[in-house]
Amino acid sequence: MSAKQISVLLISPDEEIFAAIETSLEGLSNCRFTGRKDTVARVNGTAVALSARHDVVLFDVDDSSPELLQTAQQICDARMPNAIIIALASEDLPLEKARQLKKLGVDDVLPRNAIHEEIIPQVDAIRARRQAQLPAVWGGQATLGKLIAVGKSRGGVGSSLVAANMANELQSKAGFLKKTASNSVALVDLDFQFGSIAALMDVAESDAMWRMAMEGSIPDSAFLEQAMVKSPCGVDILAAPSRYGPLTAIKEEQISAILDSLKRTHDYVVVDLPRALVEWITPVLTQADRLYLVTDVAVPSVRSARKLMDFYQAENPALEIQLVANLEKKPIIPAAHHRAAAKLLEKDFSFWVPRDERTVRESVDRGVPLEDVSSRAPMTRAIRKLAHETCLSLPPRVGQH
Repeated sequence: MSAKQISVLLISPDEEIFAAIETSLEGLSNCRFTGRKDTVARVNGTAVALSARHDVVLFDVDDSSPELLQTAQQICDARMPNAIIIALASEDLPLEKARQLKKLGVDDVLPRNAIHEEIIPQVDAIRARRQAQLPAVWGGQATLGKLIAVGKSRGGVGSSLVAANMANELQSKAGFLKKTASNSVALVDLDFQFGSIAALMDVAESDAMWRMAMEGSIPDSAFLEQAMVKSPCGVDILAAPSRYGPLTAIKEEQISAILDSLKRTHDYVVVDLPRALVEWITPVLTQADRLYLVTDVAVPSVRSARKLMDFYQAENPALEIQLVANLEKKPIIPAAHHRAAAKLLEKDFSFWVPRDERTVRESVDRGVPLEDVSSRAPMTRAIRKLAHETCLSLPPRVGQH
């Protein structure tokens, strides 16, 4: 596939969508457009054959079709290497169905009535990236790693500690003394001003991210080779800058390029999010396979978590969010404040990580994972369980080991 040529396939009976996309791509020397003014069902096997020959495939979703998921699976299975599959759906498509489409391999689900706001800009962004010879944003679940975002309801809830130790556990170490990693894991600290991942993982802070932001450069694989450091536990770390910089200095395309490259080289990419709701976290939310929102059960934290969940899902309605109650043991019988928190959040806590001050203090002071302090400590076991269930539900790349 040429880096300067992109082929776009659109299958949709909607005249307005068809005309808008065809017009937006018309006359572009680096783009070839193919369209079918019909539903995927009526195109039948032709849709699958066409999908195997295009870099970007947009197809209209018939919400009521009993064969929707089967058809989507066939299109995704037939995709060419590094191809991007985008489903166009109504705004009231059930969230569960959108998640099912993404699990099958559909890279994004966009509202069909947002032609000029989302669909055309998305296609144009992909086209521009290919023209610049940057890595693809997506490339199929068989060859790309999974992106796990970790957010926090407020400062001090221990989200960075959870992210760092989950990254270590996602390596699924085996062999004698469990020293051999089965999975490759990258950990990205996007808390641009107050990141603590470097200290937690005992690696040096770096000015690489700061220089990237100040210069406005688009990072590539060479940048990551220089900027990333392998921690003693084996996780590849992209640390936050060692000096302060304005949050507005970072651009979405820079974060996208970082994630694109890391997903091509690692089974799991764990991103520690800042609490600030800056525009450049949008690529993380768009590409994330799952987001763990770490909080405690205090009223201010729960209220903040509720607002964050609304924000995250407004950015990506298909984003799977799981709640992690940190610094609290799972109750046998939920207390009144636990029930009140679940009611406000409209979601149960998926994981509970008990308070373990002694183990945490030694881990932080030494700059080693909790596992290295005590493999049997309550907090260590809780985060190991979180990572294990993540590996089961989001398997590592196929055929990359």
